[in-house]
Amino acid sequence: MDPIASGILGIGIGEATKSIPFFSKRKEYKFEITFGKSKDTDDISGKTTKTSEIIPTIEQISNCLNEFIGSISQVPPNYSAVKVNGRRAYKLARNDINFELKEKKIEIYNLQCTGQVSPYTFSFIADCSSGTYIRSLARDIGIKLNTLGYISYLRRTKLGKITEKDIILVDKFSELVHIGDHFELMHSIQDVLDDIQAVRLDKEFSQKFQNGLTFDYCNKKVFLKPIVIFSETKFLGIGEINKGNLQPVRVFNL
Repeated sequence: MDPIASGILGIGIGEATKSIPFFSKRKEYKFEITFGKSKDTDDISGKTTKTSEIIPTIEQISNCLNEFIGSISQVPPNYSAVKVNGRRAYKLARNDINFELKEKKIEIYNLQCTGQVSPYTFSFIADCSSGTYIRSLARDIGIKLNTLGYISYLRRTKLGKITEKDIILVDKFSELVHIGDHFELMHSIQDVLDDIQAVRLDKEFSQKFQNGLTFDYCNKKVFLKPIVIFSETKFLGIGEINKGNLQPVRVFNL
C-alpha cells in the first residue's frame, strides 16, 4: 500500500502466506483529489512541482470519469515500487536519476465522484483491479480536465470479499494472538480465494499434486489461470492447466 494509505491489508499466517500473491485481483478505494497542483509523488506527501489556476466543477469531473472506466493503460508514479533495471523506481526518483516507466494495463470497474470536500478537493470511490495506482489515476484525471491533481486522502475499503467490517486493528490482533482468541476472526485460505476457479481431484491425482508432479488432466472445461485445487476432503493448493497438463504452482501443507 502507498505510504499515505490506510484501510485493509491482507496478511497471511503460516502456510497462508503462500496464498498472498493470489488474493483477489479486485479492490475498492475511497480517496480525495486536490486540484490545482502536481506533486512529485502524486500525493500530499510530495513536493509541489507545478500549479494551475483551473479548478474543475463536480459536473466536469463526473463527465470525464467514464473515459477511465474499463480496460485502460496507466503509467505508475515515479515514486513507486516498480523495478527499473533491477532497482526500485522510488529509489531512483529520490536520487534525481532520470528514468521512464512503461504503461501497464489495468481495469477500472467503477469510478464515481461522490462530493466536494473543499474548494479544491473532491471525494471519489473506485472499484479496480490489482496493480492500479490511485495516485496515477488522480494525476491522469487532472490532466484530462486540463489542470493538475494529486491524492490528498486514500483508503482501501475492500479487498476481494473482505470489507471494512472484517478489519482487525493491528494492536487488537496482537492482543488476541496473545490470549489465543484470534482464530475465529480469521478468514480461511479457501474463503479468500473463492473468486478463483476450483478443481477437485481424486485420491490418485491428489497425491501427485501434493508431491509436486505435473500430470495429464483431461477436462473439456476451459480454465483460467490460476486455479484452486482440492482433494476429496481438503484444500491442496494452487495450480495451472497448460495443454491438458495440471501443474502445481503452490502446494499447501495443511
